[in-house]
Amino acid sequence: MKNNNLHNIKSSGFKTPDNYFESFNETLLPKLKDKLELNKATGFKVPDDYFKTVDDNILRNINPKKETKVITLFSWRKVAYASAIAASLIFMFNAVFNMKDEVNFNSIETASVEDYIITQDINVYDIASLLEDDALDEVNYTESDFSEKNIETFLINNLNIQDLENLYKE
Repeated sequence: MKNNNLHNIKSSGFKTPDNYFESFNETLLPKLKDKLELNKATGFKVPDDYFKTVDDNILRNINPKKETKVITLFSWRKVAYASAIAASLIFMFNAVFNMKDEVNFNSIETASVEDYIITQDINVYDIASLLEDDALDEVNYTESDFSEKNIETFLINNLNIQDLENLYKE
């Protein structure tokens, strides 16, 4: 029941002496000086201009201006080496496993030989100079069948109309 009137209390119950706060500093400081005698010689000495340069020293040590070495994972040199090795392996694989029979004169297409002779501008005399006399003697021209029917069939199969017209015009 004593607590019912707490909100109606106008004073706190504490009193301070008159002019206490005005004279507080004047009375406290002499008492503190008497009780605490400050020893000026602590054994520690601060270097000259320490507090002027401490900020710069701290910042210099925290943020060094060294550039770090960057190592890339995929450099162009490594990619070039890898692609060269891969290409050579593919080439070797194709060369070994895709080998066909040896190339001989019978396996060459007639059209390829004709194109080569035309593009290289080889004439009959050049070919004849490559053949030996013995090889020319072995060819038997008398066994060839040059009948009129065979010649006509050959001309029909191998000549076109314009070639025939040009023959008759001459």
